[in-house]
Amino acid sequence: MTNPLPLATPDGPMMVHWAQPSIQAAPHSLPGILVFQEAFGVNRHILSLCERFAAAGYIAAAPELFHREGPGVAMGYDDFAKVKPIMARMTNATLLMDVRAAHSAMTAHPLVDPKRIYSIGFCLGGFVSVLAALNLPHAAAVSFYGGGLVKARPGLALTPLVDEFARLNCPMLFGYGEKDAGITPEDIAAVRSRLEALHKPHQIDVYPGAGHGFVCDDRPAYQPQAAEVAWIRIMRWLR
Repeated sequence: MTNPLPLATPDGPMMVHWAQPSIQAAPHSLPGILVFQEAFGVNRHILSLCERFAAAGYIAAAPELFHREGPGVAMGYDDFAKVKPIMARMTNATLLMDVRAAHSAMTAHPLVDPKRIYSIGFCLGGFVSVLAALNLPHAAAVSFYGGGLVKARPGLALTPLVDEFARLNCPMLFGYGEKDAGITPEDIAAVRSRLEALHKPHQIDVYPGAGHGFVCDDRPAYQPQAAEVAWIRIMRWLR
Protein backbone atom coordinates (compact mmCIF):
# COMPACT_ATOMS: atom_id res chain seq x y z
CA MET A 1 0.00 0.00 0.00
CA THR A 2 1.12 3.54 -0.69
CA ASN A 3 0.84 6.31 1.86
CA PRO A 4 0.11 9.85 0.55
CA LEU A 5 1.69 12.68 2.54
CA PRO A 6 1.79 16.42 1.80
CA LEU A 7 5.14 18.06 1.09
CA ALA A 8 5.68 21.82 1.12
CA THR A 9 6.89 23.50 -2.07
CA PRO A 10 7.19 27.22 -2.97
CA ASP A 11 4.00 26.76 -5.03
CA GLY A 12 1.99 25.12 -2.28
CA PRO A 13 1.63 21.59 -0.91
CA MET A 14 2.43 18.63 -3.14
CA MET A 15 1.15 15.16 -2.27
CA VAL A 16 3.83 12.48 -2.41
CA HIS A 17 2.83 8.81 -2.41
CA TRP A 18 5.23 6.64 -0.39
CA ALA A 19 5.74 2.89 -0.31
CA GLN A 20 8.31 1.00 1.70
CA PRO A 21 9.33 -2.63 2.30
CA SER A 22 7.55 -4.60 5.00
CA ILE A 23 10.86 -5.45 6.67
CA GLN A 24 12.81 -4.27 9.67
CA ALA A 25 15.62 -2.02 8.47
CA ALA A 26 18.42 -0.15 10.16
CA PRO A 27 18.59 3.65 9.77
CA HIS A 28 20.05 4.86 6.48
CA SER A 29 20.23 1.33 5.08
CA LEU A 30 17.72 1.23 2.22
CA PRO A 31 17.89 2.64 -1.30
CA GLY A 32 15.30 5.22 -2.27
CA ILE A 33 13.72 5.80 -5.65
CA LEU A 34 11.67 8.70 -6.97
CA VAL A 35 8.99 7.47 -9.40
CA PHE A 36 7.90 10.16 -11.83
CA GLN A 37 4.42 10.00 -13.35
CA GLU A 38 3.27 9.79 -16.92
CA ALA A 39 1.34 12.68 -18.48
CA PHE A 40 -1.83 11.28 -16.88
CA GLY A 41 -0.97 11.88 -13.22
CA VAL A 42 -0.15 9.66 -10.27
CA ASN A 43 -2.60 6.90 -11.15
CA ARG A 44 -3.01 3.20 -10.39
CA HIS A 45 -0.09 2.29 -12.65
CA ILE A 46 2.35 4.65 -10.93
CA LEU A 47 1.20 3.57 -7.46
CA SER A 48 1.60 -0.08 -8.43
CA LEU A 49 5.16 0.65 -9.57
CA CYS A 50 5.90 2.21 -6.18
CA GLU A 51 4.59 -0.92 -4.49
CA ARG A 52 6.68 -3.11 -6.79
CA PHE A 53 9.83 -1.16 -5.94
CA ALA A 54 8.96 -1.42 -2.24
CA ALA A 55 8.63 -5.19 -2.60
CA ALA A 56 12.11 -5.18 -4.14
CA GLY A 57 13.55 -3.41 -1.08
CA TYR A 58 13.32 0.29 -2.02
CA ILE A 59 11.69 3.25 -0.33
CA ALA A 60 9.63 4.57 -3.25
CA ALA A 61 7.98 7.97 -3.63
CA ALA A 62 5.79 9.36 -6.43
CA PRO A 63 5.26 13.14 -6.26
CA GLU A 64 2.11 14.62 -7.81
CA LEU A 65 3.64 16.84 -10.47
CA PHE A 66 0.17 18.20 -11.28
CA HIS A 67 -0.26 19.58 -7.75
CA ARG A 68 -0.66 23.15 -9.00
CA GLU A 69 -3.97 22.00 -10.49
CA GLY A 70 -5.10 20.53 -7.15
CA PRO A 71 -4.52 17.29 -5.26
CA GLY A 72 -5.18 13.91 -6.80
CA VAL A 73 -5.34 15.11 -10.42
CA ALA A 74 -5.22 12.10 -12.74
CA MET A 75 -6.85 11.41 -16.10
CA GLY A 76 -7.73 8.32 -18.07
CA TYR A 77 -5.48 7.23 -20.90
CA ASP A 78 -8.17 8.20 -23.41
CA ASP A 79 -8.58 11.71 -21.99
CA PHE A 80 -5.65 13.58 -23.48
CA ALA A 81 -7.81 16.64 -24.08
CA LYS A 82 -7.70 17.30 -20.31
CA VAL A 83 -3.98 16.56 -20.16
CA LYS A 84 -2.89 19.08 -22.81
CA PRO A 85 -3.74 22.35 -20.98
CA ILE A 86 -2.09 21.08 -17.79
CA MET A 87 1.03 20.06 -19.69
CA ALA A 88 1.07 23.45 -21.43
CA ARG A 89 1.42 25.19 -18.07
CA MET A 90 4.42 23.14 -16.96
CA THR A 91 7.98 24.46 -17.24
CA ASN A 92 11.42 23.03 -16.58
CA ALA A 93 11.71 25.41 -13.64
CA THR A 94 8.48 24.31 -11.93
CA LEU A 95 9.28 20.65 -12.49
CA LEU A 96 12.74 21.13 -11.03
CA MET A 97 11.19 22.84 -8.01
CA ASP A 98 9.07 19.74 -7.40
CA VAL A 99 11.95 17.35 -8.05
CA ARG A 100 14.17 19.15 -5.56
CA ALA A 101 11.45 19.05 -2.90
CA ALA A 102 10.86 15.32 -3.43
CA HIS A 103 14.58 14.59 -3.41
CA SER A 104 15.03 16.53 -0.16
CA ALA A 105 12.21 14.54 1.43
CA MET A 106 13.78 11.29 0.28
CA THR A 107 17.18 12.34 1.61
CA ALA A 108 15.60 13.17 4.98
CA HIS A 109 13.85 9.78 5.27
CA PRO A 110 15.36 7.99 8.28
CA LEU A 111 15.65 4.63 6.49
CA VAL A 112 17.12 5.90 3.21
CA ASP A 113 20.81 5.81 2.42
CA PRO A 114 21.36 9.29 0.90
CA LYS A 115 24.10 7.87 -1.33
CA ARG A 116 21.64 5.43 -2.92
CA ILE A 117 18.85 7.59 -4.26
CA TYR A 118 17.63 6.85 -7.77
CA SER A 119 14.94 8.13 -10.11
CA ILE A 120 12.77 6.57 -12.78
CA GLY A 121 10.10 8.07 -14.99
CA PHE A 122 7.81 7.17 -17.84
CA CYS A 123 6.44 9.44 -20.61
CA LEU A 124 6.46 12.93 -19.01
CA GLY A 125 8.28 11.31 -16.10
CA GLY A 126 10.99 10.08 -18.45
CA PHE A 127 11.77 13.72 -19.22
CA VAL A 128 11.61 14.56 -15.50
CA SER A 129 13.98 11.74 -14.54
CA VAL A 130 16.60 13.17 -16.91
CA LEU A 131 15.98 16.66 -15.50
CA ALA A 132 16.56 15.25 -12.02
CA ALA A 133 19.78 13.52 -13.08
CA LEU A 134 21.07 16.81 -14.46
CA ASN A 135 20.55 18.65 -11.20
CA LEU A 136 20.66 16.25 -8.25
CA PRO A 137 23.16 13.74 -6.85
CA HIS A 138 21.44 10.53 -7.89
CA ALA A 139 23.23 7.18 -7.86
CA ALA A 140 21.58 6.25 -11.19
CA ALA A 141 18.51 7.21 -13.20
CA VAL A 142 16.10 5.61 -15.67
CA SER A 143 14.02 7.23 -18.41
CA PHE A 144 11.39 5.30 -20.37
CA TYR A 145 9.90 6.86 -23.51
CA GLY A 146 10.55 10.38 -22.29
CA GLY A 147 9.76 12.79 -25.11
CA GLY A 148 10.96 16.32 -25.64
CA LEU A 149 14.61 15.66 -24.83
CA VAL A 150 15.80 16.64 -28.31
CA LYS A 151 13.16 18.88 -29.86
CA ALA A 152 10.65 21.25 -28.30
CA ARG A 153 7.06 20.04 -28.53
CA PRO A 154 4.39 22.32 -30.04
CA GLY A 155 2.21 23.97 -27.42
CA LEU A 156 4.51 23.09 -24.50
CA ALA A 157 6.82 25.38 -22.54
CA LEU A 158 9.16 22.52 -21.59
CA THR A 159 12.56 22.97 -23.20
CA PRO A 160 14.80 20.17 -24.53
CA LEU A 161 17.57 18.80 -22.32
CA VAL A 162 20.00 17.23 -24.79
CA ASP A 163 22.27 20.29 -24.81
CA GLU A 164 22.58 20.04 -21.02
CA PHE A 165 23.80 16.43 -20.99
CA ALA A 166 27.30 17.54 -19.96
CA ARG A 167 25.83 18.05 -16.48
CA LEU A 168 24.57 14.47 -16.13
CA ASN A 169 26.05 13.25 -12.87
CA CYS A 170 24.95 9.61 -12.82
CA PRO A 171 24.57 6.63 -15.16
CA MET A 172 21.41 6.79 -17.30
CA LEU A 173 19.29 3.95 -18.66
CA PHE A 174 16.91 4.81 -21.51
CA GLY A 175 14.10 2.65 -22.86
CA TYR A 176 12.17 3.34 -26.06
CA GLY A 177 9.56 1.55 -28.12
CA GLU A 178 10.61 0.93 -31.70
CA LYS A 179 7.18 2.05 -32.93
CA ASP A 180 6.72 5.08 -30.65
CA ALA A 181 5.08 7.63 -32.97
CA GLY A 182 6.19 10.57 -30.81
CA ILE A 183 9.89 9.72 -30.42
CA THR A 184 11.65 9.21 -33.74
CA PRO A 185 14.72 7.08 -34.46
CA GLU A 186 16.49 10.39 -35.15
CA ASP A 187 15.64 11.58 -31.62
CA ILE A 188 17.05 8.40 -30.11
CA ALA A 189 20.17 8.68 -32.28
CA ALA A 190 20.66 12.27 -31.11
CA VAL A 191 20.45 11.21 -27.44
CA ARG A 192 22.90 8.38 -28.07
CA SER A 193 25.33 10.54 -30.04
CA ARG A 194 25.40 13.26 -27.41
CA LEU A 195 25.98 10.82 -24.54
CA GLU A 196 28.74 9.02 -26.45
CA ALA A 197 30.46 12.29 -27.33
CA LEU A 198 30.44 13.27 -23.67
CA HIS A 199 31.55 9.78 -22.51
CA LYS A 200 28.62 9.59 -20.13
CA PRO A 201 27.82 6.11 -18.75
CA HIS A 202 24.53 5.06 -20.31
CA GLN A 203 22.51 2.30 -21.91
CA ILE A 204 19.83 2.78 -24.54
CA ASP A 205 17.41 -0.07 -25.25
CA VAL A 206 14.95 0.00 -28.13
CA TYR A 207 12.18 -2.59 -27.75
CA PRO A 208 11.17 -4.19 -31.08
CA GLY A 209 7.53 -3.80 -32.04
CA ALA A 210 6.69 -1.76 -28.93
CA GLY A 211 4.97 1.62 -28.94
CA HIS A 212 4.69 4.47 -26.47
CA GLY A 213 3.57 3.33 -23.02
CA PHE A 214 4.43 -0.34 -23.54
CA VAL A 215 5.42 -0.88 -19.88
CA CYS A 216 2.00 0.17 -18.55
CA ASP A 217 -0.49 -2.66 -18.07
CA ASP A 218 -3.39 -0.18 -18.05
CA ARG A 219 -2.73 1.02 -21.60
CA PRO A 220 -3.68 -0.62 -24.91
CA ALA A 221 0.01 -0.32 -25.88
CA TYR A 222 1.03 -2.73 -23.10
CA GLN A 223 3.49 -5.39 -24.22
CA PRO A 224 3.85 -7.93 -21.39
CA GLN A 225 7.02 -9.61 -22.63
CA ALA A 226 8.79 -6.33 -23.38
CA ALA A 227 7.62 -4.91 -20.04
CA GLU A 228 9.09 -7.85 -18.13
CA VAL A 229 12.40 -7.55 -19.97
CA ALA A 230 12.35 -3.83 -19.18
CA TRP A 231 11.82 -4.54 -15.46
CA ILE A 232 14.78 -6.94 -15.40
CA ARG A 233 16.97 -4.33 -17.08
CA ILE A 234 15.77 -1.61 -14.72
CA MET A 235 16.57 -3.63 -11.62
CA ARG A 236 19.96 -4.65 -13.00
CA TRP A 237 20.76 -1.01 -13.78
CA LEU A 238 19.80 0.23 -10.33
CA ARG A 239 21.85 -2.46 -8.62
